[in-house]
Amino acid sequence: MVVTLDVDEALPVHFTAGASPMSELLACLHALAEPEHHPESRAWLTSVRERIPDSLVQRLNHYAPLWARYRCRLLFPLRGPLDRDLPVELRTLAGYDQRMFVSLAASGIRGTSFEGVDDLHDAVRQQAFIKASERRSFSRGELARALIDDPEAFRAGLVETLERCADTFFEAEWRRVGPHLKDTAARVRGQLRREPPAAVLASVTPTASVTERPTRVRYDKLQSAFGKVSDHGCFLVPTLHGWPHLILKLDPGLPFVVHFVGGDWEQRPAVPQSLIRDRLAAIAEPGRFEMCRHLLGEPITTSELAVRMGISEPQVSRHLKRLRQVGLVTSRREGRMIYHRLHAQLLLGLGSDVLTTIMR
Repeated sequence: MVVTLDVDEALPVHFTAGASPMSELLACLHALAEPEHHPESRAWLTSVRERIPDSLVQRLNHYAPLWARYRCRLLFPLRGPLDRDLPVELRTLAGYDQRMFVSLAASGIRGTSFEGVDDLHDAVRQQAFIKASERRSFSRGELARALIDDPEAFRAGLVETLERCADTFFEAEWRRVGPHLKDTAARVRGQLRREPPAAVLASVTPTASVTERPTRVRYDKLQSAFGKVSDHGCFLVPTLHGWPHLILKLDPGLPFVVHFVGGDWEQRPAVPQSLIRDRLAAIAEPGRFEMCRHLLGEPITTSELAVRMGISEPQVSRHLKRLRQVGLVTSRREGRMIYHRLHAQLLLGLGSDVLTTIMR
C-alpha cells in the first residue's frame, strides 16, 4: 500500500515549503493524546502534563478526536502563505467559511471523509453523522453533536483551547523548535529551486521512491491514496514532534500537505514495509527460527550448523542465504573457514520497526 503523488505537469509555483506553528501544536496534542506512539518524548510529555490545569485537560479530552488518531485537516494550513505566527493562524481558523469549517471538522471527528460531509445542513445527514460518530466512541458522538448543534460555539471553544495551549506550554516550545523548523523549510525551498520536484518530495523521508513516465512519488504507507499535485498545489511542512509519523493530506479542493519529520531521522532510519515483511517471513520458517538460536551465541560455520541441526550442509546454506538476503546474518572469512552470525541488533529492532511502520 502506498500514497502516490503525481507530479507530472507540476510547476515550481505548485509547491510551497514553510513552517506552521499550528501544525506543530497539532503534533504536540497528538503526542499528548497518544503517548505510546512517542516514547522518545516521554520526558517532555511528563513536563507538559505537570503544567496543564485540569480545566484545560478536560477541554483537550473533549476535542481529542480532532488529533488523537486522525489529524484534522483544519489544523494544517488551508492556504498560503506559510511561516505565519500562531496567533495569525488561529485568527485564520476563526475566520474560515462555516460550511468548509463544519465539513473538515466533521471529517476529523469521524476520522475519515464520508459521503455527504460537504452538506451537513440537511437534518437526515446530520443525524447519520452523529450516529456514525457514536458508533466509533461516545466522545466522538458528543463532539459530533456539539458541532451540529452550534458550529460557531464549537469553533470558538476550539480556538480558545488552542490559545490556552499556547499560553500554557506551546509558546515556550515553539521558541525552542520553531527556528529549526524554519531552517528546515528554508532548506527545502532551496531544493525546490535547484532540483526536480519529485526528488524534493522523495527527500523528506527515506521510505519514498520516484517512478518515471509519468513522474510520481510513492510513499510507503499502510494506506492507499492518489493525488495530482498540479490540480491542488502542495505544502511541505516540517515537524519535530510528529516523529515517527509522515502525514499526507490529499483532501479534495485543498492544497495537499506533506507533514514530514524535519529532525535527524537519518539517525533512526525507517525500514521499508517490504523488507520488514521479508524479515518476518524469513524467521517464521521453523528451521530458520531454530537456526537463529545457534547463530546468536557465537560465530559458527556451515558444517557445524549442519551437525547441530541434523540437516545437510546444502539445506543450511539455503537457510543462511535467505537470512543474509534480508540482512539478519553476517558472514566473514577466516582462512579457509566462513563464520556466520546473527545480526542481533536488527532482530532486536524488528518489533520497533513493525510498530513504527504501522504508525507512520
